[in-house]
Amino acid sequence: MIESIEVTDLVLSGLVAFGILQLTWFSVMILRRGMPPQTIQQSIPPLLAIWVLMWPVYTDTRWLAAGIIMLAVMGLLAMTVRKPFWQQLRFAWSRQTENSNPVIYPTLKLLPLTHLIASLLIAGLWFQAIPEFGFGLALCMCLAFPAAFWVDQLCEIRFGFLKLGFPAHPEQTLAGHLALIVVSTVLLCWSLHVYHGTDWQTLFIATLIAGMTASATRAVIPGEWNTPAAMITVGFVMWLL
Repeated sequence: MIESIEVTDLVLSGLVAFGILQLTWFSVMILRRGMPPQTIQQSIPPLLAIWVLMWPVYTDTRWLAAGIIMLAVMGLLAMTVRKPFWQQLRFAWSRQTENSNPVIYPTLKLLPLTHLIASLLIAGLWFQAIPEFGFGLALCMCLAFPAAFWVDQLCEIRFGFLKLGFPAHPEQTLAGHLALIVVSTVLLCWSLHVYHGTDWQTLFIATLIAGMTASATRAVIPGEWNTPAAMITVGFVMWLL
């Protein structure tokens, strides 16, 4: 039994490592074809949702750290290796200003994808403590927050008047926050239903409050720190409810 458990977790970790290597390569390739770094970064979490969906399969949840460490190692290599590939990866995975030049790579203090790695780590800790919460939070991080970003981008192009004008995030829109609430509510409901088989109607109020908490956190926490902050606040709201 012990050997089968170890093989299962090793195989899953190997698949995750291979997927992250592919993600690294694709990030550089599409950057070279002109895709903006912000677009690349917002495309990464939905791809990681494939890994998150495998979390309940792990027999030892400590193996989740292998995938998080792999992402951190790729970011560390991007910061330290002075080769064109790794420097381009650093540019693709780091927060840039509007005047950033892809030819002159800026000196960045934070590890690339710091906010994503922090969010995964917090969701993973929740998963070890309360699996149904951590699973739902990780899915929200991978799907709900990117959905809100893309809705904001669509509204900015077509309906500029929908912007809410938050001081920390003037680009956020009403439609984006509604999308975050709806998607978060559905994902948290589904996570609780998967683990407990609870009827969705009985979960709706609690998960709706949690989704509204995620939206409020996104509105008031500056920069990309709103995502890891939401993993903390939404987790505690779910725990209290």
